[in-house]
Amino acid sequence: MSNLAKCLVLFAVVFGQAVSAGIVVEVLHAAEAPGDDQEVRGRNVRRGWPQNPVEKRTPDANTFYESEAVQEIRLQVTDEDLARMQAALPRRIYVPATFRWGKQTLENVGVRYKGNSSSNPRQQHKRSFLIKFNEFKKDRTFLGLKRVALDNGVQFGSLFSEQLITGILNKLEITASRCNFAKLILNGRFHGVYVNVERIDSVFLKTHFADASGALYKVDEGGPGGDLRPFPPQPRGNNQKWHAFEPKSKSARSDARDVLELISRIHHTPRDDFAGVLHDRIDVDAFLQTMAVMLFAGAFDQLTGWNPHNYYLYREPGADRWHYLPWDLDVGFADNAFRRVPVIAGWNAAWPIPGGSPKPLIERIVNDPRLLVRYRCLADRILEDHFHPQVLLPRIDALYERVKDDLAEDPFPHRRATNPEDRDYDSIVTSIKNFVRLRYKTARSQLDDPGHRPRFERNPSRRPPQPGRPSKDAPTELRVIAKTASKVTLQWKDNAEGEAGHILQRAEGEKGARFRNHIGRPGRESSIAEDTGVVAGRTYRYRVYAVHRTPDGMQGTGLSNVITVRVPGQ
Repeated sequence: MSNLAKCLVLFAVVFGQAVSAGIVVEVLHAAEAPGDDQEVRGRNVRRGWPQNPVEKRTPDANTFYESEAVQEIRLQVTDEDLARMQAALPRRIYVPATFRWGKQTLENVGVRYKGNSSSNPRQQHKRSFLIKFNEFKKDRTFLGLKRVALDNGVQFGSLFSEQLITGILNKLEITASRCNFAKLILNGRFHGVYVNVERIDSVFLKTHFADASGALYKVDEGGPGGDLRPFPPQPRGNNQKWHAFEPKSKSARSDARDVLELISRIHHTPRDDFAGVLHDRIDVDAFLQTMAVMLFAGAFDQLTGWNPHNYYLYREPGADRWHYLPWDLDVGFADNAFRRVPVIAGWNAAWPIPGGSPKPLIERIVNDPRLLVRYRCLADRILEDHFHPQVLLPRIDALYERVKDDLAEDPFPHRRATNPEDRDYDSIVTSIKNFVRLRYKTARSQLDDPGHRPRFERNPSRRPPQPGRPSKDAPTELRVIAKTASKVTLQWKDNAEGEAGHILQRAEGEKGARFRNHIGRPGRESSIAEDTGVVAGRTYRYRVYAVHRTPDGMQGTGLSNVITVRVPGQ
């Protein structure tokens, strides 16, 4: 019997009756699983895919997202519409375009920039695109798809992180997006190599679930409840969203009442009942394996890591169980992210809680001996089968080789936006491979000898953010763009990358009084704030700074210029 099988037998003994014996037997069989080729063939048969696809098969979404393919996508957009897209930033507007793939041509589709970094008017890297086929023509689809996303891949893992992570999730049969490379030809000219990522929407649900009629929620920028902590009821008279969960299906509720019920179970179920109740409410095995994959890959921008966002929750109606669907996986395979997040030193494979503020669901999993045993067993197998350097490094080489010649011609800077030390794609790949070797060595040691739970500094005082020392990423050009007797509207130039938001400070009078944090503007590339708490005839001073999430809480950049504003009288 293998070490993993022995580990799972121990799990079954510890777990008792909280999980059915059938699940343990199923995983024991998986412990003696066949090789990758046989595993993939078996999975394809179960999904109804052909075992040996013929060359002349009719193109479909499976063809479009075939992992080893490099798609060529052509977009034709008028110069005037490209100028309109640029001028509208940071708003992202759709303009008409012609889309071509293979022998298929669709006219009058909608195209816009996609993502927070691509919304920055000063972005020097390539911008991501979202193509929406029914934006100007109702009910039209392409290969059954409503939208196609082309991600720029300029974060930590460059173009490789998303494909490596989703490839592993798919091999583990965990529900996740499919993706491959795509070359974009814009108005007849090569515009660069992108990642062609399957969108999580109604089409995705129909593809991956037996019943696609359930509630789908997206957590994008985080916010109240995004870490699965209870959030307050809707304030009276406030029709704006006051929580992190954006409804993305007809069954999803604007008040996210069903998510609140899940959060209540996570918080209030007695310890002895927690493992069994959790198994009834979510796909536990998939979540535990996803935790391990995100940790080994260094994908910290998730609920399972430092920043509780970039994920979807789907409530499958038939089984009445929730599924965690990770999203936006371009952050990975880099240590000391933003030179602030110690991924390897701060994220222990045997105790999978990173630094920073606590994550209630993960805390309860780690504090439950049965679930912790289960996680470690699954993590052990995933580490050896998918993150061992002998397995993962050839996959990285194969990905790079697939687009190496195209990347040499990519017209945009050959480095990751968040890693200024990169010189070119060769240095990016070398850095990623060095991360894989060190991550494996450290994780192997931690799983072999878990020891006592490590202690992390958690910023227990909850001290509010403060500006830091003068820095190049500090906001500049703070100015007033409108003012009345009841409101002052201010704008500034955002110079930060990957920030959690900005904080506007205010002081009373022309001099002397202390500046205090006054208005928080969450989200990347925020650059406008409205102060509606002014008094007619009074004078105020303003300044602003950006903040980044770190394991020790929010860290501020340097300050902008200071401006003095006299509010008009009544």
